[in-house]
Amino acid sequence: IAGTALAIFLIMLVVMMQQVKVAPFAPESNRDRFLHVHYMSITNKNWGGGSSNGPMGLKTARECFQSLKTPEAVTIYTCMVVSTPVNLPGQPGTGIDLLQPDDAFCFIAENPYDRAKFDAGQPVAVITESVARRLFQTSDAIGREFLLNHAPYKVAGVVKDVSTLATVAYGQVWVPYTSTEITKDTWSDEHMGMMSCTILARSRDDFEA
Repeated sequence: IAGTALAIFLIMLVVMMQQVKVAPFAPESNRDRFLHVHYMSITNKNWGGGSSNGPMGLKTARECFQSLKTPEAVTIYTCMVVSTPVNLPGQPGTGIDLLQPDDAFCFIAENPYDRAKFDAGQPVAVITESVARRLFQTSDAIGREFLLNHAPYKVAGVVKDVSTLATVAYGQVWVPYTSTEITKDTWSDEHMGMMSCTILARSRDDFEA
């Protein structure tokens, strides 16, 4: 009996581990309609068979994917979260996980910063409740200012903490990538860089298109 129970438990554990990678849950509620472009590979006839592999540059993401007309939405964001210090002036810093998305990145908060603020590169941020309490001792922090990597940012939204199982949406602080220098980190004629993108299809039937 114990052996059978252990076997069933292990099978259930494996199934749950696989399901959590694809099953929709907030804030990635539309996982069944997601297509991701995290990494790419390019080559050149003059490279002698060599290739450049990794995340894409903003130029590539915009021209190849954001220009598509079939999807409901396309969002561009940095290819990974990075540990970045946050603090209030005169106080010690603490490390948080930072992700830099565009204004179409609505997995976290509905329109946290509009197109005008995004295009202008305004230093605004969406933060989690735990980060808000860490900085301001309250989750009521919209409009307040803090330092992100020693640069001043204003809180545009406060959201519930996001599980690390949300592989695309996870972060603790989100800021527009136009507010930093991340898009200048490119190579191979700007084709490669530090960006990824996610496509939200209107229907799974559109995947091939």
